[in-house]
Amino acid sequence: MDAKHYLDLILADSDRLLAAAASDLDSPVPSCPDWTAADLVRHVGGVYEHKILCMRLGRMPEDGERTTPPAAAADLPAWFTRVRDALLDELASRDPGQPSPTWFPPDQTVGFWYRRMAHETAVHRVDAEQAAGPGRETPVDPELAADGVDEFLGFLTHDFGHWAVRPDDAGRTVSLRCAGRRWDLVLTAERVAPAAGAADPAPSADTAPDLLIEGDPSDLLLQLWGRHPLGDTSVACTGDPAALDALRSRTREATR
Repeated sequence: MDAKHYLDLILADSDRLLAAAASDLDSPVPSCPDWTAADLVRHVGGVYEHKILCMRLGRMPEDGERTTPPAAAADLPAWFTRVRDALLDELASRDPGQPSPTWFPPDQTVGFWYRRMAHETAVHRVDAEQAAGPGRETPVDPELAADGVDEFLGFLTHDFGHWAVRPDDAGRTVSLRCAGRRWDLVLTAERVAPAAGAADPAPSADTAPDLLIEGDPSDLLLQLWGRHPLGDTSVACTGDPAALDALRSRTREATR
């Protein structure tokens, strides 16, 4: 995605996040147990500040270098907006190809934060809308959502060294499709890995996967991030229920 489009979406989704949360800062967030909408605003604002410091310091900041979010709920909107604007300014002042420390070993660039902060904001915006009550949730931008599926599966297939060993998963194959894009995965006992030919956007003529999941990009993204139950009727799941259960176990690990 275009770097400026990421910035535009951070701005739009953060405004919507704050508006939804501010409607009742004491409301519980269904997808984040033990959080209120105020806690959600503090979390996202704190994430923004952390990324600003990563870029400015050229290293991961220490706890003492970060500020404490306001305790009073009434002070949160102004604080959140100030930190959000500082993040956008920091990103816009840097080329995406510039180096920056990140927590994802394969990508140590400012561009990682362009992308990650857009997805962080979009998913937590949905959290705020869910907290605001029925009928408030709106879809994630379709281009951003398809990009978010790609990002999530990149995290899922990276060997962080902490995946639980699940021998019964070994050999199961999964294909996810949305917006003309396709991701083919194979589950091993230790992890999820890209299958051969996974970069090919065209449907495979090879043996059908054990599980095929396809649907609207926003619905698929929100299922992967645990905001909707993985496998619910908002996307089409075809194939072996055991493969779906195996994938669910991996996505839960990835989103803890």
